[in-house]
Amino acid sequence: MKDLKRQNSDWRGKKETGDMEYQSDKEVRSKKRGKSSKAWIALIIVVVLAASALTAFFFNPEGLQGAYSGLIRIRNTFSFYVLGQKPHFYALLLEKNGKDYLLTPQDSFEVSYRDEFVVKEISTDVLSGSGVTVDVEGLGGKSDIGKLLKGIDLVDKTVLPDRKGAGGKKPGGYSFQIKYQDDPIASIPIRVQVTPQDWLRYARSSGNQRVQIEYLKRAIAMNREDANVRKMLASIYFNAGMTGEAITQYREILALKPDDMAALSELAKCYLKIGQYKEVIKISERVIKANPRDDAALSNMALAWSHLKNWNKAISAYHDALKIRPDNPVAIFKLGEAYEKTGQLGKAVEQYRLVLAKVPKADHVAVALADVLLKMGNFDEAIRWHKEVVKRQPKNAAAYANLGLAYGGKGLTKEEIENYKKAIELKPNDPVIHFNLGAVYEKGKRDQEAIRQYQRVLELKPDDADALERLADLYFKAKRFGEAAPLYEKVVKKSPRKAAIHGRLGFAYAEQKKPALAVENYQQAIKLGAKDPQLHRNLAQAYSQTGKTKESVAMYEKLASTKPTPEVLNILADAYMKDKHYDKAIRTYRKLIDLNPKKASTYSSIAHAYGLTGDLDRQIENYRLSLKFDPEDDEVYMSLGAAYEKKGLYAEALKAYTSAFELNPEATRAARKIPQMKIRIIQQKHK
Repeated sequence: MKDLKRQNSDWRGKKETGDMEYQSDKEVRSKKRGKSSKAWIALIIVVVLAASALTAFFFNPEGLQGAYSGLIRIRNTFSFYVLGQKPHFYALLLEKNGKDYLLTPQDSFEVSYRDEFVVKEISTDVLSGSGVTVDVEGLGGKSDIGKLLKGIDLVDKTVLPDRKGAGGKKPGGYSFQIKYQDDPIASIPIRVQVTPQDWLRYARSSGNQRVQIEYLKRAIAMNREDANVRKMLASIYFNAGMTGEAITQYREILALKPDDMAALSELAKCYLKIGQYKEVIKISERVIKANPRDDAALSNMALAWSHLKNWNKAISAYHDALKIRPDNPVAIFKLGEAYEKTGQLGKAVEQYRLVLAKVPKADHVAVALADVLLKMGNFDEAIRWHKEVVKRQPKNAAAYANLGLAYGGKGLTKEEIENYKKAIELKPNDPVIHFNLGAVYEKGKRDQEAIRQYQRVLELKPDDADALERLADLYFKAKRFGEAAPLYEKVVKKSPRKAAIHGRLGFAYAEQKKPALAVENYQQAIKLGAKDPQLHRNLAQAYSQTGKTKESVAMYEKLASTKPTPEVLNILADAYMKDKHYDKAIRTYRKLIDLNPKKASTYSSIAHAYGLTGDLDRQIENYRLSLKFDPEDDEVYMSLGAAYEKKGLYAEALKAYTSAFELNPEATRAARKIPQMKIRIIQQKHK
């Protein structure tokens, strides 16, 4: 492409001829005469051109190449006009950005998005220019001579065909198409230059993050040291949630510009997002060292310390940030949160109030203030602020739930229940709210309503241990042991070291006549430290029900040694009697007598035990003591009579049997014994 500096040209653009229509024979003969005339004219022109070429060569021998080209053109013109051959194309004259350029078939045309150009003239064998057109492919119409064309349109078509996505023709895929009567005679390629600025332009104009990323990556590939483009790409990555890719770009920027504080700050935000808090602290310290008054870096550091649960360092960093920018509501709020986490609730309240004074519409701060007041037990003010929250956010279920808690703290059960119900209307699938409502019902002895709420909790959250235990306890209380047991089983699976739950589960199984399972859970409860004597009694009884008499007796003995009760001692004495351990039974009865010296049945029991050991005197003595406290017991009289009889004291035996018969005339045994004793007395006298 030859640069012409605004030189004048001998070429003139010509108007195209119209389409030819059907002609008569006369018109054809006329046309032939016209052609003949044109042939003579062409011959004259050829001669003139030839003479000019020879003259030029005579006066300028170095112009041989030019003369040769001229002769070639003479030949081609002659061939077109005389022989009717296709015309040849020689050059285009166009203007680009105010400068003229000459394009031959051997040239190409370079264009970028900044360029504007016009095709001014065209040189072919058609001296009149009639029927010759130039079509800039992809722009304009059939003929683009004289039209102002823009390179940006070609660049866009190359990269964004129809603006629907990346990737059109390759640069160089367009051309100037030179035609004669719509028949192509030549082509000059157009080289479209795509620059980093083009990719930036496309990225800015696109609303699609994926497309923006692709464009910016192409821009970086063309200029890898452009830190600003990398920042744009990193920002898009960060906003798109591609934090790892954003970190990579910021690291590349810092490799190019190690002291780029803006890139360091953004990198710290990236590390905050992915939870690499130690990296945040390290980078923030570097930024603060370069600029001690960078409050944003101090706030980032404070937030990182908060996530690491180092609340004291977080508080210190927030204080430093607020010294630089005391009106920063975000830092003030975060400082309040840090105070709240360290239990400094009063200071937290102070910070939250400061934020609300600066930003009265900060609803999240109002919520935080209301919640911390609730934690402090300041129920009146908590109620006031929670009412303010629900006024601002009438669909805030959590605010209604906390308002219920505040009313509960004041003992206002009706208001507490009303607000829980409002919370459930707004958020029916929140298990916590249902649980709290269930707890209120349970506290108010409204067990059936409480049961329904706990059941709902378990529908929403089947593994909720608190709801499982509360519901199981209510079933236990209602003696619905078959429903309580499976719930307790789930509880002990989640909390296997809860002794009380094992104890209740053991009792539930015992009530269902499942003594083996009862024993297992009673044992586990005792192993975990349960001290309730009733639990030991239950275990002893369960042992007995499973046939483990030895273990049962041992358990009763342990109970008797630590805290003897009439119930335990009676059970233990009965077990001794059953196993024929009469001496142990007697000692146990003695303990019972010590506990209750006036209980007739204990004396009769110990008397029976003495009788089995052959100690008739003590047997008689204790039967007499029994009758002293219950003189109406005919059975004891019968037993006393039998003891006298064994000892040979028939007169005393007769009296005892007679007393038994008098108390119970239906006592046939006593009736038989009376005449027998009378006979024995007579026999004893005559012996």
